[in-house]
Amino acid sequence: MEVSWRSYWVTKSLKNKIVAIAAIGLSVFQLYTSIFGGFDAIIQRSIHLGIALFMIFLIYAYKGKKAIFSWLLSILSAVILGYLLWNYDWVVAERFGLVTPLFWYEKILGAVFILMVLEVTRQVVGGGLVVCALIFLIYPFVGPYLPGIFHTSTISLWDIIDFNYLSLGGILGIPLGISATEIAQFIIFGAILLRTGGGDLINNISAIVAGRMIGGPAKVAVLASSLMGTISGSGTANVATVGTMTIPIMKKAGYSATFAAAVESVASTGGQIMPPVMGAAAFVMSGFTGIPYVSIIGYAIFPAILFYLSLFVTVDLEARRLNLRGVEPDMTLKRTLLDYGHMAFPILILLYLLIGGYTPRLAGGYSAIAAIAFSFLRSTTRPNLPKILDALEAGAKGMLIVIVSTAAAGIIIGSVDLTGLGQRLSSGFMSLTGGNLFFGLVMAMIIAIILGCGMPTTPAYIIMAATIIPGLIGMGVPIYVAHMFGFYFACMSLVTPPVAPTAYTAAAIAEADGWKTGWLALRLALIGFIVPYLFAYSPTLLLVGVWWEVIISVVTACIGVYSLAIAGEGYFLSRLKFFERIIAGVAAACLIIPSKILIIPGLACFIWLLGIQLRLKERKLENKFQKKKE
Repeated sequence: MEVSWRSYWVTKSLKNKIVAIAAIGLSVFQLYTSIFGGFDAIIQRSIHLGIALFMIFLIYAYKGKKAIFSWLLSILSAVILGYLLWNYDWVVAERFGLVTPLFWYEKILGAVFILMVLEVTRQVVGGGLVVCALIFLIYPFVGPYLPGIFHTSTISLWDIIDFNYLSLGGILGIPLGISATEIAQFIIFGAILLRTGGGDLINNISAIVAGRMIGGPAKVAVLASSLMGTISGSGTANVATVGTMTIPIMKKAGYSATFAAAVESVASTGGQIMPPVMGAAAFVMSGFTGIPYVSIIGYAIFPAILFYLSLFVTVDLEARRLNLRGVEPDMTLKRTLLDYGHMAFPILILLYLLIGGYTPRLAGGYSAIAAIAFSFLRSTTRPNLPKILDALEAGAKGMLIVIVSTAAAGIIIGSVDLTGLGQRLSSGFMSLTGGNLFFGLVMAMIIAIILGCGMPTTPAYIIMAATIIPGLIGMGVPIYVAHMFGFYFACMSLVTPPVAPTAYTAAAIAEADGWKTGWLALRLALIGFIVPYLFAYSPTLLLVGVWWEVIISVVTACIGVYSLAIAGEGYFLSRLKFFERIIAGVAAACLIIPSKILIIPGLACFIWLLGIQLRLKERKLENKFQKKKE
């Protein structure tokens, strides 16, 4: 859809014009530094965060008489981070962190800076992350009075301000650095692609491939959300974009509102674990572990396939149970490829660059530029200047929640580093679990889900990486497995009641009961809660190990996931009796677990169940034929 200059710019208020200029400037800055090389860390991160703070105070402006404070805080945020740029040599080379005394104005600027980050976190993310950041911010003051592993030496207020404002260890630390150099480019790429025909290509291809199938609308939702997840990596964003199209179609096809909302919420949550983007946390994982990003997406690919296979089979069985038919897609494959097919090339370029060993920063930047360039090849996708500016603005606004989350997470990481709490928590975690790996995994899962209920996936995973994941590594779990475990459950919190944000968002679109949708989504996403335990004990599901063992694990896991969907849905070739669901559940457990001993019992249960269902279906056909004959 064409965007006119009037609708984009002329009708904007002065405040929105200023926000748009700042947003476009941020996107251009990110693309420029991704292609031509970034600035020194403190410059790159200060500009990245400074523009974001400036925008947020205007976008989330105070109302009424307090509105003037929004403008003052926007200007003050530019002054505070501008000080770092203006006095770059002093901050980086001439002073010694935590040794050189702060000037009086540095104390004021630093204190206000920390309060600003907490305030924008409250506005953009919510209270959960603010409370968590405050706890870690206060901890150094009360640590000297706490017993055991929580006891720490005395740390002054000025040390905390110094560490968070004038160093790369607190707010301007690793999490924000990854946001400023790697995550931003992918968000901009996704915004450009979706506004230049990429979204239409994904939706149309999904409808053409799955629309005519039994239960086609739900399968379209699963496919579209998984493909959309490769470029957005945000569960809530997936629901908001894909769900507005798929949920009404699913309801019209005969699915209940609750089931339609649950399917979309689970499918959208899978976008967080679907390579190549996997949400911002995948980039943070690469930064924390030092594992190349391409290796991380290699580990993630098969668990993501299992997740979507489980959901795809479930919606298929539900459609067969309800005898639902497919729908005819609005566009033909030929028309779709002619109009939008060229917009697949930016995605292919992204994959080629990532697999080819280029840095995510460079891959994201080149792919974003490629998306603009390829969009000019056809009139159906060719953008005018306002549309390009709108895409750049949307990309910058899409970054805000990630920028704020990583900045607030920096406070937490900074407190852990400053007090040495991380090492003590790791040893305490091992003592609490008695060195028992299973108990350690269960405790890590519970903590990840609790954290994820109160904040986005990225900061939840970052806190896990600073506190609990080192404990799992200390218990002998490989570093990439431990981080994948924590990351998975931080994602699964999106569909875990009582919060389940993606489920409630989908329920609002479907006009369904949010509570029922949340619990149904939990059942549909069950495989996402099982697989992390399995690869914690055997990394073959992460495609690591001897090739023949990996192949056996892949094949049996796929059959096991199919059995799990059958057990959960209570339907195979026909409605299952209770004992048949038990057989399906046993088959699922035996086949999903990567153990050679359990393969034969699992296959035996599955074949037995298949035999029972085939005999029952044959009997029904005979009875039907006999009645017709009579």
